[in-house]
Amino acid sequence: MRVRHLQTHLQEEHLIYQNTLESLRGTRIGIDAVFWLRSIQVLKDPFADALGGVPPGIFGFIDRELSYFRKYEITPLFIFQGIAPGPQSTMAANRMETQMDMAWTYLAKGHKNEAQKFFAISTSRINGDFVYFIFHHLRQRGAEVLMAPYFSGPQLAHFAEHNVVQAVFGPPGLLLYNLPKVIIQIKFGDAQFDWVDQKTVLTKWNIDKEQFIDACLLAGTEYSMTYPLLPHTGGGQQSKFNFDAAFTMVKQSPLINWMQKLPNEDMRNAHVDGHCVCKVLVQSSPVLHATLAQVRPLGNGSAKNGNGQKAQVPVDFHQIMGSKLPDSLYFLMAQGVLSCKIPQAFAKGEWLDKTQPLVDTAEFRQFLDEIHAYREYAINTVARRLQQFFQERPIIWKHGVSQVSVELSPPKEIKPDVSQKTLRWVITEEALKAEMRRQNVDKVDMKFCLTWHADQFTNDGQLCTDLQNPGACSFSKDKDCLAALVHFMLLEGLGYIADDGSTTIMGDVLMQSPRHFMEPCLIALELMKFGFLTSEPFEPAQESKQFPKDLNYGSQCSQRQKSIYLLIRVMSLLPMKLKLDMWNADVNFDLAAFHSLVRILKRSLRHLTEAALASVLLEDLSQVKLLPAGFLCATPKSNDHLQSHALLPSFMLPRSCMGIVANFFLTYEGPPERFQADLSEKFPCCLDPVPDLKLAIVFWEVTRNFGEKMRAIGGDDMAEEMNAAHLILQQQQKRLGFYPDPSALRGDESSYLQEICKPAK
Repeated sequence: MRVRHLQTHLQEEHLIYQNTLESLRGTRIGIDAVFWLRSIQVLKDPFADALGGVPPGIFGFIDRELSYFRKYEITPLFIFQGIAPGPQSTMAANRMETQMDMAWTYLAKGHKNEAQKFFAISTSRINGDFVYFIFHHLRQRGAEVLMAPYFSGPQLAHFAEHNVVQAVFGPPGLLLYNLPKVIIQIKFGDAQFDWVDQKTVLTKWNIDKEQFIDACLLAGTEYSMTYPLLPHTGGGQQSKFNFDAAFTMVKQSPLINWMQKLPNEDMRNAHVDGHCVCKVLVQSSPVLHATLAQVRPLGNGSAKNGNGQKAQVPVDFHQIMGSKLPDSLYFLMAQGVLSCKIPQAFAKGEWLDKTQPLVDTAEFRQFLDEIHAYREYAINTVARRLQQFFQERPIIWKHGVSQVSVELSPPKEIKPDVSQKTLRWVITEEALKAEMRRQNVDKVDMKFCLTWHADQFTNDGQLCTDLQNPGACSFSKDKDCLAALVHFMLLEGLGYIADDGSTTIMGDVLMQSPRHFMEPCLIALELMKFGFLTSEPFEPAQESKQFPKDLNYGSQCSQRQKSIYLLIRVMSLLPMKLKLDMWNADVNFDLAAFHSLVRILKRSLRHLTEAALASVLLEDLSQVKLLPAGFLCATPKSNDHLQSHALLPSFMLPRSCMGIVANFFLTYEGPPERFQADLSEKFPCCLDPVPDLKLAIVFWEVTRNFGEKMRAIGGDDMAEEMNAAHLILQQQQKRLGFYPDPSALRGDESSYLQEICKPAK
C-alpha cells in the first residue's frame, strides 16, 4: 500500500539507511513486483502507451536485472497483486485528457521533448497488460513468481513472518503490515540498498504502531483520502504537504475524533468509510498461508493491533473483498493460469473495465460494447467448473473510459449459462502425434489445429465424429494434447469452428495463413469481423470534445491519406525487432487510436485462452504439472521475433512501431538511393528496419488476400478499400525500388506471395 509522501518524509527525517548488497548475499528476498518494476528507470519510456502499451527492450531490461540478482546470489521471490478492491482515491496524477491533448499538440508542432513530458505524466507504463507479460517472462526465465490471492503487501508480510523470505523489498508503506524492516531501493550500480526500520521510525516520532497506521491514513493511501484539514506548510503554489502534522494529530486525539471535525456529513461519511476499509485491509487482507496452503485473512483473526488487542475480521468483510473463491481458483491464479480479472468477477459479482485509451474515440467505446460476448464466453467456460452459487450469481459488467469527465456506460449483466452446448473434443496422444507427423510439424498451434480439424471433418475422422456426442472433453496427459484441446476450445469460442463442428469461412481463411503470421492474422480477421479494420479516420468519442486542431486529423482527409491509414494499421500488427533502448522516434496519432482497439481485443483473447485452460485444469488440478514454465510467455525468441516461448496463444501487444516505419516509407519524398540510409537513421531503436519493412509488405499482401476471400460474407467494401490502398503501396515501391526478397519468404507462404517480390507491371 502506498502512503502519500511517506518516503519523502522518511528521507527528510534521515530515517532511510544504506547498506551494501554483499550483506544480502545468499538471502531470499520477497519483492513487491509492481514496485520493483516502477523502480527500473529504463522501463519509463514516455512513448510506451502511444506505441501500444509495452516499452521497447522490455524483456532485455528485465533479464539484466535478473543477472544482477544472480551476481550477488540473491534469490528474488516476485509477488504480484491478485484481486484488489477498486481504490477509493488516486494519489498519482490522473491521465488527464488535457495533458494528453497537449502531448499530441506538441508532437504535431515538432516539439518532441515537450511532448514526452506530457506523455510521461498522463500515462502509466506499469499497467495490467505490462504486468501480465512480465509475470510470464519471469516464470519462463526460472525466477520464483507468485500471484497473491489479493494484495502483495500482506502476502510479503506473511512470508516474512514465516521465514519464507529473509528480507522484503517494496514501498515504505509495507511498514503498515508490522514488518520490522523494509528495503525500499536496490542500487545495483552502487552495490547498495536503502532500507527503513520500523522500530527506529516509531521511536523517532514517539508513536506506537496503531498511531503510525492512523497517521498514514490521515496522510492518504489508495483506500483512504487525505484528511482535508491536515495543515500544510508554506502558502499558495508553494504549499507543502506536512506529514509531521499527521503524527501530531494522532498523538493528540484518536482518529475518529478528527473525522468528526469535518465540515459536513457527506465528507465525514466518505472519510470514515475509507479509513475503516483501509484499516481492515491492513489488518486482515487475505493471504496464501505459507504452511496450510489455504487463503485466509492475515493472522486469521489472531493478529494483534498496536494496542495489543485482538484484530477482528468484520462480519461484512465480503462486502470489501468479495465472496471467498474456491481454493482451486486461488491455486490457478498463483500459478499464472488465471490473471485476476475473471476470479475478481466471480468474487465481486462485477467485471469492471476502467480503461483509459490514449486516444478516446467513438470506435473504442463501440468496440468495448461489442466485445462483450467474449467476456460472457470466458465467464461461462469457467463457471461450468464452479459451485452452484457462482453459476447462478449474475455479474455486472461496467466500463468507463475516463476518471475525470466521462460517465460510465450503462452497465450490462452477465448471467452465467452453464447449459450452453459445446463441442466434445477428445485428444489422444496417439492421434496427435500421428497428425504432427502428417503435417511435419513439431509444435501445436492454431494452424496445426485448424488443418487437423479440416482434414478430419472432410474424411469423417475420429476427431470430428466425437464432437456432437454427449460427455466432457478429454485429453491424454501430455502437454501437447493439453495445448491442442485449449486451442480447439479457443477457436470454437471465436467462431472459427462452428457449432456443428464444421470449419467456418473465417476458420478456413485463417487456416490458409502462413504459420509465422498466425497471431497477427487472427487479430486482423477479428478486427475485420467486428468492422474496425477500415481506412476511415477515427471519430472523437464526444462531439463536444474534438481532437487537437494542430494534428489536422479528421474526416476531411484525402482518399490517399485514408489508404495510408489502412496500410499502416495493418502493418502495425506485425512486431519489429527492437534494440535494448527507449523509442526515440515519433509516434503516430492514428496508430495510437487504432492500437487502443488492438489492446482491448488482445486482452479479451487472453481472457478466453485463460478461461479455456482453467476449465480443463479445474477438472484435475494435478494436470498443472504438464505446463512448462513459459506456457503463456509472450517473449519473442532470440532467433525469430515472430515466435514466442509460449505453449498457448499469449497475444503479445505488437506495438505500433512497424506502422510508424511504414508511414515513413509511404510518405518518403527523398531520393530513392537515400531511402534505406534515412530509414535506419530515423529509427535508431529498430534493430534491422529494412528487412522488417519488407516482411510487413508480405504481411500486407496476406491480409489483402483476406479481404478478397471475405467477399463471400459481405466484405466487398473491405476488399475495395484494400485494393485502393495496394495501388498506393505499389506506386511507392516502384518509385523507391523497394521489394521483398523472394529468398526471405518462408516455406509455407503461398505462391501468390511471390508476386509482391516483383516490380508491378
